[in-house]
Amino acid sequence: MSTSREKLLAQFRELVTERLGKVSRALMVLEAGPSMESGRETLRELHGLKGEARMMGFAEVNALVHQMEELVRTVEPLEFALQAGSVDALLASGDAVSLLAGATGGEKPDPQKLTAWLVQCTQAEAERIAREGKGPASAAASAPGLAPSASPSGPTSAPKPSLPGARASAPGAEVAKPADKAPRVDGSIRITHKSLEVLTSTVAGLGHRTSRRVASAQARAHLAWELRQLHRLAEDLGPQAAELAARLNRAKEQASELTRLNSVLDGEDSKDLQVLQGEVQNLRMVPLSVLFESYPRMVRELSKDLGKDVELTIQGENEQVDRSVLEVLSDPLLHLVRNAIDHGLEAPDERAAKKKAPKGRLVLRAQREGDRLVLSVEDDGQGMDAAQLKAVAVKKGLVDQATVDGLSDQAALDLVFLPGFTSKDAVSDVSGRGVGLDVVRSKLLGVGGEVTIDTRLGGGSAFRLRVPISLALAPVLFVQVADERVCLPASGVARAVHLEAEAIREVAGKPAVALGDEVLPLGRLAPLLGLGPETPPKEGELALVLHGRGQTAAVLVDRVLEERVQAILPVRMILSSLPHLSGATQMADGALALVLSAAHLVGAVQGRERRLDAMLGRSSERKKRLMVVDDSPLTRELLVSLLESAGYFIIQAADGAEALERLQTEPVDCVVTDLEMPRVDGLELTRRVKAHPTLRSLPVVIVTTRGSDADRRRGMEAGADGYVAKGDLVRKDLADVLTRLLG
Repeated sequence: MSTSREKLLAQFRELVTERLGKVSRALMVLEAGPSMESGRETLRELHGLKGEARMMGFAEVNALVHQMEELVRTVEPLEFALQAGSVDALLASGDAVSLLAGATGGEKPDPQKLTAWLVQCTQAEAERIAREGKGPASAAASAPGLAPSASPSGPTSAPKPSLPGARASAPGAEVAKPADKAPRVDGSIRITHKSLEVLTSTVAGLGHRTSRRVASAQARAHLAWELRQLHRLAEDLGPQAAELAARLNRAKEQASELTRLNSVLDGEDSKDLQVLQGEVQNLRMVPLSVLFESYPRMVRELSKDLGKDVELTIQGENEQVDRSVLEVLSDPLLHLVRNAIDHGLEAPDERAAKKKAPKGRLVLRAQREGDRLVLSVEDDGQGMDAAQLKAVAVKKGLVDQATVDGLSDQAALDLVFLPGFTSKDAVSDVSGRGVGLDVVRSKLLGVGGEVTIDTRLGGGSAFRLRVPISLALAPVLFVQVADERVCLPASGVARAVHLEAEAIREVAGKPAVALGDEVLPLGRLAPLLGLGPETPPKEGELALVLHGRGQTAAVLVDRVLEERVQAILPVRMILSSLPHLSGATQMADGALALVLSAAHLVGAVQGRERRLDAMLGRSSERKKRLMVVDDSPLTRELLVSLLESAGYFIIQAADGAEALERLQTEPVDCVVTDLEMPRVDGLELTRRVKAHPTLRSLPVVIVTTRGSDADRRRGMEAGADGYVAKGDLVRKDLADVLTRLLG
């Protein structure tokens, strides 16, 4: 096959997918009621597809599409209102066209069976028009390819041939992946996802090289300085050095001109790079309609398979998000929609018994909140029962009874995100409320997103996905500072040096470092961020030379971990008010690392900007270290999240035995422990800590569901410094106890 033929085939198959997508969406409208606009759009797309198929030599596609066109044209007197059986035939034929054209893979169907089905549906629609007096009485006889004697009772009486691959009746089966193709609109061009990724990576590389050119410019400036010094020395040699002085003067002028020219070019490059970055980011933005476009048909077919009647409403399809975010949303949205139809919405008879409208309501809603997108999946079904969720979690061994007893109803909703959680005793081909929701949450966390649940028993549920609108890619430098890993934009780091003893200086009572002909202000990153005390610089320590806003300074870090091109996520809420932070990024282990502003750090070292510890109103002392001991992973996660948000550094242990072992090597300021645990329980752990010669002064706080006076007395007799009952007030009670013990 020639290259030109291959290109034409690729374009043709793209057009097939695009046209059939429009036809499918229009058919969903026509099944719901008459619409001249949707009917005419369907005819336009089918007519165009028929001509393209004929031109490309796909005779079977041409014939099948022609019959589809005839069926739609037949119902024009009814403003194109189609019966369900006709829609079934048209959708199945559309799937077959995609297979026959090679736009999707699978076993090729028999187009003759489909043509016969379309012909029978055309006759049935023509007879319906004649009965309703909407057209000429001879409409049935005049329908193409029909004999007047053929008179099936209706479209649903027409036989539906079994066609392999002809109808994607399974929920989520794909004729085409709409999220992989941006819609074609006036003034737009097609670009492959691979090309877009190459562009994005190239822009990131350009930004990195720009920072290296800054270092090169500094080297040329240093050369100009050296030439000036040589020129002065040559002048001191007297008349015999006049020629040397003249040559050096010319070299000095050339070096100065090169430095000036390089500065101009750097400025122009930086400006162009910013424009290019903006345009590439615009290319990455796609409307949510490409994600939503397959859902009307999927919802229709899934609800029919489950014997339910569902009305789908889509709002906010014109909101735009980064293509990478859209891809992340694809699977979670599919999970949630299928769960809503399968288990959220009731069957018609059940809805009638509850005095609800027979047709269930499903809403996909998208709206923008600042720099984030909120995507909601809402149903008016049976809602979620917190008590049932707790019982299921315990029954399946995901959590213990003590843990769920300490959860509020709202907190219990998060149980559905535990791996393996499902409220169904039998596995369904479709879904189970909670099945796969751990994947939903992990995918969203991967792009800095989150998922929350609102529900009302008997009134329905709403899952809300919050994700950043866009992801900016940039090279970042991961560094270790005290117990934290943070990032610096690579474009703001000029170089890394190990301090030499003779280079360490003091200027105006503040640390500085001599690098070449420059003396730079020197600061330690840990105290700047409130992660450690201020200590004098020492020989051999690692310093990063940062530049920003036309200034340069050096900061000391513990070590440089690696450099990578990363997606930079925007910071929100209180963090967005801290100028030291420019964003956050996901690390390889799934944790988030803060991306620092190099320009602001330079200002902080120079004393022009406030330090982070001063902004937060605390000293530069290290974080208090707590050991959380609990055999329930969920409870540990809840406590760790609570305590980390309060500013503590957390070490975890699964039971008292592990805690005692780790306490031998890892110093902590306080132990927070559960009461009932295997091997060594909380009481025994407390006794052993209080009996230990070096640990006896270590505070121990027991956090448990057992809140009786007798239990509290036993805990205090064992030596506990605090006793907190789990429940809705655990945050306040525990915070008060820790504040009292640790200050």
